[in-house]
Amino acid sequence: MLKVLTNPDEFFRESGDVNFVVSFVIVLISGILGVIMIYANMDILKEAMLRQLSGKVSEEQAKFIVESIKYMLLITPIAGTFIGWLILAALIHGVSALLGGKGDFSKTFKFTAFGYIPSIVLFPITFSIVQMTQELTNVPLMVVGIASTIWQFAILTFAIKHARNLDTTRAAISVAVPIVILTTLSLMGKLFRPM
Repeated sequence: MLKVLTNPDEFFRESGDVNFVVSFVIVLISGILGVIMIYANMDILKEAMLRQLSGKVSEEQAKFIVESIKYMLLITPIAGTFIGWLILAALIHGVSALLGGKGDFSKTFKFTAFGYIPSIVLFPITFSIVQMTQELTNVPLMVVGIASTIWQFAILTFAIKHARNLDTTRAAISVAVPIVILTTLSLMGKLFRPM
């Protein structure tokens, strides 16, 4: 299993297929780590939300809203991770089909789960940065995020190469297009969200 981190091309070539339970557990762990991150940093999140609501509603209303949202924030990482897995797999499968990919969606879906491994491996670093800086957005976190995305791209390229019977270039394009689309949408969401 460690080979997926060091030599994903060989890992996916040798495995041929993977058990759905393995993929499910990888995504579940990623979601659970998201819950841990939010739970451990709830005070930072609450403070940020109160700042955003300041002047828009009364202090009592702001506190009520923040308390209500708090529980939703603890559910969101797990649900969001599974929804994200499905969307990413569907986009990759669709783009790879346009590039001549062969194979069924279930294999693409199972292999795409391995793209969550970098964020799991890098979680201790991310968690430590947030604990030290008491910030959820800063340059060190951005650097770790970029490293995670590049690592994810590499793993997914070889996953899709073997799941969809593509050469490395077409597999890389099949992965790059959805990652660029999802990253752009995420950045637009952050840019245009109300302050």
